[in-house]
Amino acid sequence: MSLQPSSFELARDDESLPGLKLLLDEAALARELGAAKVTRTYLRYKPGVSCVAGLCVTDARGEETWLCAKAYPEDRFQEIKGRKHWRSGLWPVALLDDICVAFIPPQRDRKLKTLAKLLDPDKSAKVLIKIMGPSFTAPKLNILRYKPNRRLVAQVVDSASGRQAILKIQSPGAFDAAKRGAEAAMMLGGPKVIATDPKRGAVACDWIPGAALCLTTGKADPALYRRAGLLLAKHHLTSLKLPDLPRSSEIRALKDVTADLSKILPHHASRLSVLAWKLTKALLKQPITIGLIHGDFSADQIVHGANGVSIIDWDRAATGDQGRDIGSFLARLDMQELAGLCDGNTANVLRAAFLEGYREKHPLPASYPLQHICHLALLLTEPFRTQTLGWQGQVCALMNDIEARLARPLISLTDPALPHLADALDRDAAGALLKQHAGLTLTTPPTLYRHKVGKRAMVRYECQTGDDTTQTLLGKMRSRGQDAQAPTLHTAFRAAGLDGHGPVGVPRVIDLPNDWNMWFMEEVPGTCLRDLQDDPQTDPFVRTGAALGHLHGCGVLPTRRWTQSQELDVLTAALGKASEAMPRWQPRLQALVTQAEVLLDALPNQDLICIHRDFYPDQVIVDVDQVWVVDLDLVALGDPAIDVGNFLAHLAEYAMRTTGSSDASQRLEAAFLRGYQSTGPDLCQHRIKVFRTISLLRHIHISRRFEDRKHTTKLLLNEGEALLAQLG
Repeated sequence: MSLQPSSFELARDDESLPGLKLLLDEAALARELGAAKVTRTYLRYKPGVSCVAGLCVTDARGEETWLCAKAYPEDRFQEIKGRKHWRSGLWPVALLDDICVAFIPPQRDRKLKTLAKLLDPDKSAKVLIKIMGPSFTAPKLNILRYKPNRRLVAQVVDSASGRQAILKIQSPGAFDAAKRGAEAAMMLGGPKVIATDPKRGAVACDWIPGAALCLTTGKADPALYRRAGLLLAKHHLTSLKLPDLPRSSEIRALKDVTADLSKILPHHASRLSVLAWKLTKALLKQPITIGLIHGDFSADQIVHGANGVSIIDWDRAATGDQGRDIGSFLARLDMQELAGLCDGNTANVLRAAFLEGYREKHPLPASYPLQHICHLALLLTEPFRTQTLGWQGQVCALMNDIEARLARPLISLTDPALPHLADALDRDAAGALLKQHAGLTLTTPPTLYRHKVGKRAMVRYECQTGDDTTQTLLGKMRSRGQDAQAPTLHTAFRAAGLDGHGPVGVPRVIDLPNDWNMWFMEEVPGTCLRDLQDDPQTDPFVRTGAALGHLHGCGVLPTRRWTQSQELDVLTAALGKASEAMPRWQPRLQALVTQAEVLLDALPNQDLICIHRDFYPDQVIVDVDQVWVVDLDLVALGDPAIDVGNFLAHLAEYAMRTTGSSDASQRLEAAFLRGYQSTGPDLCQHRIKVFRTISLLRHIHISRRFEDRKHTTKLLLNEGEALLAQLG
């Protein structure tokens, strides 16, 4: 790319760096170096002090070499000319005296000293064998990226075995973080760490085949973006001991970027200073969702191939605000849209798919909308660094966008089917409602806890009472209008004795009149039973069984009914969708539906009582003295064996997912049944087994929707067929 007008003006005005004009002009660099093409891969500019560029130089035969080009002030250039070692040996530094520019081969890199031998054709193989170990006997190196004085990334291919690896050579100060990141990635199911060599600053891992998710052709698959969100959420749920990344570091990074850009565009210095101040002020008000973070997350860091989707480059992994990763990803996608790699509609679809995938596994961190804006600010220098056509105009457009976003309420997500979601997430609007009708003070911004686009949402409100007691409320909203039945049932259950003063409870409804189609309840204390399935203790499952028995016998009479016919309809629809996705298994899936219908028809009549209708470990919160039953939206009059069978099926599915066999759930299933039999009605074991099987069959379709469950689809099909054969 030739020198742009904005860059020409910049170079003209910086009289201290006469070589700046050359480093900003790829076409001129190619002429100077006698190359067919020069691509600038890195740019670091300090006005009046220096400019460093990483260059990939392509000759007429298409072969690539790498260089560091550096522009100096004249007095500094006279000093470096005295370096005799730069002029001697195999890798001399080329100096342009008239404009004070040096072309430095990577073998002369002052901080990556390993490159001197690693990139020497006569020594490279020996150095690689020392780094990589005995499994590489004839290694060859292919440079992928080079950041002068910081990092070299290369592919290593062993000619003898065909094994491939990724090798990173770090500057001394970055080695520990790179090593931690590689080990963290391996613990998260990523590539195996082959070698770490602190003396050489080297970290080597197995190669992950596939393509990066970043937009290079203007085309993208939303399904892959959804899987990327799901995988990030899965990693965010993992606990690893990594260094903390505090708010102060985030604020310092924002100030550094705006300060650097102020030097490049001094006429915008005041505006940038105000922007940094506003972002700092907003960040300090944001709650932090603490946990594992990637630290530099974007579509570039996601590889998809035959082995699925993987997240790479964990060099900046830390413990910090998980909203950072989401904000970083969305900001990078915005930049790709700005660069013209995709249109606005496509970008919106990809954003929604990514967020939907994340929410499927993990609630969205409250800070992510602001982190999205902060990471756009961190990318303000990107158009200059890449010398994008019209970069100064792009920087101004980006500043305009950031300022406009900061002026609007920070809404996590808009949903046309939930038009009042923005109000429910607005701190001022929600705070006023809580204060007026409940005397509560909102202490943190509302958090979008769950969201099924177009259908429903749950928002979490952390509050304080008048006597400074902490109280947290959950607000539930749905597209079909405010749910009057669910809060009425909560009140009825509590009146029937399920108020939490005994062993079983349902959350208390908080009356907050509103026009948001939302009702509110208290968040109950305890641990979700889902998180206790790997615990050796069975007591929580005994208590859960007893709690369900109490619910079944409480005497509450819902107005809705749920029949065996409706249960069969749900199964038929689920396996029909599975047949569409897996046509080769259609005959087997249809046979399952037919056999299930025969089994249901053969069951004797059962008195209908109050049932939960969606009872499984996620709907149970276990505290020290109470078991709380939540999510009562589907409560109906129905067969109690539906609840029992559904719960047992979920235990079996989880065991299959984590161990490959449903046998691992037998201990917990038996504990749950002991508890239920102590308080619930006497149910025929055959009846329970029928509904357990029907619920397990539904998971065949469910397994296709989740990346971490796809390995269970065939297991579920085989298990279902075996169970139906036994029951028939």
